[in-house]
Amino acid sequence: MVNPVKSGSPHASSPCRRKYLFGPVNSRRLGLSLGVDLVPVKTCSYDCLYCEVGLTTNLTCERKEYVPTREIIEELDCFLQELVPHGNRIPPDIITITGSGEPTLHTGIGEIIAFIKNSTDIPVAVLTNSSKLSDPAVRLALLAADVVIPSLDSALPASFRKVNRPARECADPLEIIDGLRAFTEEFGGKILLEILLAEGINDSEEDIVALVEAVKCIRPERVQLNTVVRPPAEGWVRPLTADRLSEIAGRIQSCPVEIIADFSGSGNRRSADAGGQEIEKMLKRRPCTMSDICEALGLGPDEAGILIEELIESGRIRENIYDGRRYYQPENG
Repeated sequence: MVNPVKSGSPHASSPCRRKYLFGPVNSRRLGLSLGVDLVPVKTCSYDCLYCEVGLTTNLTCERKEYVPTREIIEELDCFLQELVPHGNRIPPDIITITGSGEPTLHTGIGEIIAFIKNSTDIPVAVLTNSSKLSDPAVRLALLAADVVIPSLDSALPASFRKVNRPARECADPLEIIDGLRAFTEEFGGKILLEILLAEGINDSEEDIVALVEAVKCIRPERVQLNTVVRPPAEGWVRPLTADRLSEIAGRIQSCPVEIIADFSGSGNRRSADAGGQEIEKMLKRRPCTMSDICEALGLGPDEAGILIEELIESGRIRENIYDGRRYYQPENG
C-alpha cells in the first residue's frame, strides 16, 4: 500500500489553493491522477495540428522558470497534507507532471520532482513531447520520476514539421530520437513512448518504416499508439481507423505495443470533487465528452447533464461536434 505522506514532510502554513494543480481525475493510462501544470497555457515547443488544448500561443524552446517553483511546491505540500492519515482526502494513484504546455521547458521541474519523491511514496509520471530530451540537464532532472511518457509522432523531418510544427530550435527529429535513446539508457523507471498518427499527415509507408526503426533505436518499455479522437487544434485533421492502427501496431516488433486511442469514450471509474468548477477545470485542459466527465468526476449522466446545461446557459462552455461525437470545451477555447 502506498504511504501518501512520508514522515517529516513540512506542513503547509496557509489554506490550500489550486492554481497549478488539477484533479485528481481518472486517467485510462495511469489511474487516479493529480495533475501538475508547470507552464502557462499553450506555452510549448510544438504547435501540433492535433493538440486538444488548441493552437500554441507561445511557441518556444526556451527553458526558464515560467511560474514560481516555490508556489508549485507549496501547493503540492498543502495537497499532500490533506491526504489520509493526516487529512481526509484519498490519495491519488499517481502525480502527473503535465498540463497545457510542455513541462520540461520549466527549469524547476527537477526540484519539483525531488520534492514529491522526498514527501510521498505516490509515484511520479512526466508527460513530455520529447523536444528537450537532447539536453543532458533535462534528462538529469527527470531521472527521479517513476514513469516518463515521451512522444514521437514522426521520424522524418518533413512529416515531423508538418504534424508537430516545432519551434525552430527544436525542429530536428533525429536529434530528438538521439535524446530519447540516451534517456532510455540513463533512466531506471518505465518509459512508455506515445506515437500519435493522423490520416494523410504522418501515416505514409515511409513514415511507418522510419518510426519502426526509431522505436528499435529508442528501446522503450512499451509503445502507446494513438490517433486523433478529440477536437484538434486544426479541425480538418482526421483520425486513423482502429483497423489501420492495429495493422501498424503489428509492424512494431521490438517492444510491446498497445493502442490507447479511445474510440468508445466509455469509462466506469469514480473520482471526487465533482461540480461545475471541476468540469470547467477539466475542459480547460482538453475537450471532453459526457462520458469523460462522468468517468473523471464520478457523476451520473443526469447529474452531469444538469451541470453541463448550466455551464452552457451561463456562457462558460459550449458544445462541439467532432467526428460524430459531442464534446464540451470552454466558450473561448
